[in-house]
Amino acid sequence: MPELTRAREIPRGTRLGDGIAVIDVGSNSVRLVIYERASRAPTVLFNEKVLAALGEGLVDNGRLTEEAMGRALIAIRRFMAVVRAAEVDNVTIVATAAARVASNGAAFIRDIEAIAGVPVRVLQGVEEAQMAAAGVLCGFWRPDGVVGDLGGGSLELIDLSPKGVGEGDSYPLGTLRLRGDAKSSLARGGEIARDILARSEPLRACQGRNFYAVGGTWRSLVRLHMAVTSYPISIMHQYAVEADEMADFCDEVLKHGVDTMDKSGVISKGRRGLVPWGAVVMRALIALGRPRTIVASSLGVREGLIYEALTEEERSPDPLILAAEELAILRNRSPQQSAELVEFSRACLEAMGLDETQSDERLRVAACLMSDISWRSHPDYRADQAIAVVSNVALYGVDHHGRGFLAQVLIDRYGGPEHPQTSPGAAMLCSGKMLERAEVIAAILRVAYVLAPGIPGVLPKASIVQEEGNLILRLPADMAVFDGERPLRRMRQLARLVGLDGRIQSG
Repeated sequence: MPELTRAREIPRGTRLGDGIAVIDVGSNSVRLVIYERASRAPTVLFNEKVLAALGEGLVDNGRLTEEAMGRALIAIRRFMAVVRAAEVDNVTIVATAAARVASNGAAFIRDIEAIAGVPVRVLQGVEEAQMAAAGVLCGFWRPDGVVGDLGGGSLELIDLSPKGVGEGDSYPLGTLRLRGDAKSSLARGGEIARDILARSEPLRACQGRNFYAVGGTWRSLVRLHMAVTSYPISIMHQYAVEADEMADFCDEVLKHGVDTMDKSGVISKGRRGLVPWGAVVMRALIALGRPRTIVASSLGVREGLIYEALTEEERSPDPLILAAEELAILRNRSPQQSAELVEFSRACLEAMGLDETQSDERLRVAACLMSDISWRSHPDYRADQAIAVVSNVALYGVDHHGRGFLAQVLIDRYGGPEHPQTSPGAAMLCSGKMLERAEVIAAILRVAYVLAPGIPGVLPKASIVQEEGNLILRLPADMAVFDGERPLRRMRQLARLVGLDGRIQSG
């Protein structure tokens, strides 16, 4: 029978690195994540977890149960098989609160090492807080606030500001631990949480600032809030909600329970029983710390371990730009031309008399780098695919307002004024001023792509100036052939946005 595909001749798809694996042995779950490479914008190749519930039963006798350890060791055996099959040599295994405090934790760690052939790093409470902060540093652009990492066995809190990372502390408020200490009484759990957090030094620094919520149970709580409020995009990282609104939502969860709430299906069955305990801790934290905003982080200890190992030079890039560059490399016809668009668009804005803030500039650069990601799609569906990518891809260092802006730029870039359309996410998340700016950036991209459709080396030869009420695209003599009806029409569309006439001069 003849071969139907030659794909088997290609050993693997395009990747930007050789892979790095982290196995996180937590108090509630054991998880393997394989990343494409060690980077400020880590891309996940594989992600799997098993809810081993190692922290369950610790309150009773201070020991890990045989059943929980058995589930964890079976998972680790499978995880190591996956890592070896993926030919990933860089493997880190960390264990947190349950293995740290259990009387039989050391023996359990030895069993893991015997299976994996890799030493296990047991994180102390302060180390866990520091790694969570490093994870937030990895995934946000200049974060400022208090980071909280809620696991099954403990809660870590640590201050994070432009001055650096604080000392951090660990508290016995993990969801499994708190449920055991409170004898399954949510009311009693609230009392315990408030009593412990009242003495928290990092929490005192939280008033009026961001609180970065890390950990699977809090992610589930946030995901439920997004579903209940019919939030327009599904990505959770950097989802932000006013602290008072989150406090009210926690009260609803505690009053009615998760299963009775609309959209409860967005939470896995294994997590549903823990979400109210996450709400208990969150409610106490908001009452005592008085943060301004709760911000969800999908990055935590695992990504913090990667960030910790990076050099200062590797830590320095803007994570948004880094992620956009990677998308350009993997999806654009010419990453070089995408980079040329950055300078071309800057020159256009200058000629149009439009200023930009540093935040505006970051989004413009990202939009240029992502501006060709849908080129393989049918023209009628390129905008739809671009929205899907921007709404769901792992972009770091950009809030949801920025995601909405990028989505609108790509909609306008592919649709243009002939087919006006607004992304639901952009309409809800972006101000009128942001939508207007998106239209301008998209119009610049439309001029650029009709001149040089995925062709590098053309845009640097062109220039744009404003003279006597005209916005003029100047082409050198050897590029006169690029002039035509379509480029002129797009120049006029661009110029009209700032009340000018559009022209093209050649020679």
